[in-house]
Amino acid sequence: MTRPDGAELAVTITGEGPGLLLVSGLGGTAGFWSRIVPVLAASFRVAVLDQRGVGASTRGTAPVTITTLAEDAAAVATELGGRFALCGHSTGAAIVLTMAAGRMCDVSRIVLSAGWLQPDPYLRALFTTRLAILERAGYAAYEQMGRFLGYPAETLVAAGNFATPDRLPEGREVEERQRWSERIGALLDFNGTDLPPCVSVPTLVVGTPDDLIVPHHHQRATAEAIPGAAFAPLSDGGHFYPQTRQAAFLDRVLPFLSV
Repeated sequence: MTRPDGAELAVTITGEGPGLLLVSGLGGTAGFWSRIVPVLAASFRVAVLDQRGVGASTRGTAPVTITTLAEDAAAVATELGGRFALCGHSTGAAIVLTMAAGRMCDVSRIVLSAGWLQPDPYLRALFTTRLAILERAGYAAYEQMGRFLGYPAETLVAAGNFATPDRLPEGREVEERQRWSERIGALLDFNGTDLPPCVSVPTLVVGTPDDLIVPHHHQRATAEAIPGAAFAPLSDGGHFYPQTRQAAFLDRVLPFLSV
């Protein structure tokens, strides 16, 4: 679909039933959800998108902020029609929270996974450091460090990919640095502390204690701030637990979505 600023958003629809829009995190790709879409599509009409400037979607001219990304996702749901449940992971949780609090589309319920309301000193220091790695060591080193932060050690050992990353060609390097610098900037600029009282739909908050990117206290604080929110943490799985602990994630999310 085309946005007013010219951004072209790549959207994929799978399955039939009540609407469910999945919103990924900092990476912004629809592919983040590829392992669980087939399961969810047995019960839902599942929509996934590449966020602006990522994957098959073009950047457009609007600034990349959490509000802009929320408006994009809401436009997708509105164009598809009907009520949608929303599930967002990490930065996607900030996007979904913004959508629901602002009543940007017709929302039935929301899942906030590995999210936060406002960057604390830990998040600011972590992402400032990641920006420094991106700028000084290059995108490949930045991406590999993200894997070390995001996945449990056993997952990385099983994959066995510990090769020293090669630097990208100059043009691609500049492109990737710009893309991820502005997306990290959007993350660090987000302040959702005034949004929880505006959420009027059933809410499930998910997280895990071994998340090194968005520590678990953020999910506890989010669940406490949103009226009536349910809190259903996993025992482990790292930041990318929808991939590494797929069954445990679905055990929490599916019953909530199916009510």
